[in-house]
Amino acid sequence: MNKSLMRFSYIYLLIGTVLLFFFNGKWILPIAAFLAPVFLIRFLRFQKPFNGFLLIVLACWISNIFVWKGMMPMSGFFYYFVALMMSVFTSLTFLLDRIYIQKFKGIVSTLIFPATYVIMEYITISTNPSGSYGTIVHTQSALALLQLVSITGIWGVTFLIMWTASITNWLWDNHFEKSKVYRVFWVFGVPFLTVIIWGQFRLSHSIDSTTVRIASINSTNTEYHDGMTVNNDSLVGKPAGGFLRNCEIAASSGAKFVFGRETIISLPFDNETNFIEKTKAVAIRDSIYIGIPIHVAPKENSNENPENKIIWISPTGETLFIYHKAKPTYAGECDKGDGIVKYFDSPYGRIGSVICFDMDFPSLIKQTGKMDIDIMLVPGSDWKEISPYHTFVASVRGIENGFNMVRSTFNGFSASFNYKGQLLSSNDFFKTNEVILYSDVPVKGQRTVYSLLGDYFAWLCIAFFVSISVLFIKRKRIKTL
Repeated sequence: MNKSLMRFSYIYLLIGTVLLFFFNGKWILPIAAFLAPVFLIRFLRFQKPFNGFLLIVLACWISNIFVWKGMMPMSGFFYYFVALMMSVFTSLTFLLDRIYIQKFKGIVSTLIFPATYVIMEYITISTNPSGSYGTIVHTQSALALLQLVSITGIWGVTFLIMWTASITNWLWDNHFEKSKVYRVFWVFGVPFLTVIIWGQFRLSHSIDSTTVRIASINSTNTEYHDGMTVNNDSLVGKPAGGFLRNCEIAASSGAKFVFGRETIISLPFDNETNFIEKTKAVAIRDSIYIGIPIHVAPKENSNENPENKIIWISPTGETLFIYHKAKPTYAGECDKGDGIVKYFDSPYGRIGSVICFDMDFPSLIKQTGKMDIDIMLVPGSDWKEISPYHTFVASVRGIENGFNMVRSTFNGFSASFNYKGQLLSSNDFFKTNEVILYSDVPVKGQRTVYSLLGDYFAWLCIAFFVSISVLFIKRKRIKTL
């Protein structure tokens, strides 16, 4: 290998490392997701595979330590270890591309890197307790591109981003010859442009104008209405009374559904029934649906975890469903639900709910597509470092499965989106004193290809990689013989 080229390749590593600081995490620049892999692949082209791999691991680790600080709920040795493991898994895709590219030189070889990257993310999301949080698709803000997730899930966007990097390197390897550029235009450029044009067309296509007003409450208000039965000395207490007062305010503003942020009500187990009865009285009086995100403390000296759940009450006072958070953010936070999304039918569409971190798991939320849920009402609770990132992560689930969504968030970004991911209304906890967000949301969702076929695109990538691996092994044996 040419030693001067090997030395010069460290310039590519330096550029790639700088771009990694904007690749993901707290300083996201969407274009960096496309550019960083270009230079890291280029660097590894001129290095011995394993040595180059270790340097890319180091570059990723250094950047991960900084870009995820405060965005992952962990610290100390465990934080640095997790950052290292993230770096190793990401860097393995570059190593596999470097090894396989020695045996495959045609334009088909450009599919190896994006396919392995999709597989890496699929395995990570399937096994990682953080779900899709931190995956590359959540660095993108271009809605025209993100419409692709309604067909392929997040895997198609990941594939296109990484294919851009590998196709650029293939052209680079071939000195950007005119014939190669022309071929890339038809094989890569036309499909990519088709995705963007189709996405833009989908965005411009009008949605049914029928909407319903939904009020989401991101904090409590301790003022009381003269007619309320709740007072400072009640078992329910000021926060609960404030919630019910805000339900009344929302109803007077035309809201048909009212719900709060995650654990907006916190009660000992023996006070829960009392509060639910008071909520039913408000729902009946104001003819509204009320979703109560509630934290219930267990009996004293009990080994049980607290309950983190949402209870939906109908305008007739009926309990429609109780959903327990399926994906606790950390061990011991709360009891773990059964992972089955709950819903109810209303004159304003089919309504479902999950809680906060649950929205980071495509495998959990894809139930909604088969259930034909139209609107998801999601209580959440974040912190400053992950806001508004975490709310936009949740919005991608809506594009995937074709539902409209309202997310009410404490210490974060409350917002509503239609099923195309278009922002309808928002309320930043850190920039406003408003506690109620009103959203006029379409009453109908849309069935998507992803909701019907699931993770088929990820499995196509797996099938491709297995096939290419068989060919790789055969070619290696032939050379040995």
